Amino acid sequence: MLEFIEESHTYLYEGVIIPSVSEILHFIFPNKYKDVDKEILNKKALYGSKVHEAIECLEQDKTLPKLDQNQEFSLYQYKRLKDKFSIKVISQEQMINYNDDYAGRFDMIVEVNDELSLCDIKTTAVLDKEYLSWQLSFYELAHMSMYHTKKFEKLYAIWLPKGNYGQLVEIERKSTSELLRVLKEFKESKEVNV
Repeated sequence: MLEFIEESHTYLYEGVIIPSVSEILHFIFPNKYKDVDKEILNKKALYGSKVHEAIECLEQDKTLPKLDQNQEFSLYQYKRLKDKFSIKVISQEQMINYNDDYAGRFDMIVEVNDELSLCDIKTTAVLDKEYLSWQLSFYELAHMSMYHTKKFEKLYAIWLPKGNYGQLVEIERKSTSELLRVLKEFKESKEVNV
């Protein structure tokens, strides 16, 4: 059974710690946030978490959390994109595991104009499509492995930059061979550091 410990952002499979997609992404992009002050990173993470929480509550018809003006605007932009692209949420916050090599939790499986797609919500000022390409592709690979499904029609980001208009952005996927190559390099680097 796959478990997630929120405080330490740790995934356990049958009691054994397994790496997260975030750890693999840090391996691919080791210096992504090196020049950003930790306090600023924490504020941005809290902001994004609150927007995610509001969207999750909205989709489950639950009471929305208290939002500031910018977060309310992001939620409005999300609703606007849902209407514009006929987005229907199928599943949210689903944990995945790829052969006990890594685990993660993706934001959404959605239908966009009737196409089954994997989607991530981002509130960053700049959308890093390359980072998202790896992130969503690793999620997709695990989902296909766990549920014996084919690839999603498309991969998307619902981009809700603070105080700006939201966009639905299609993300290119990485090939399975690229993902397995990086996963092998990641595992080898972990063995060297043990």
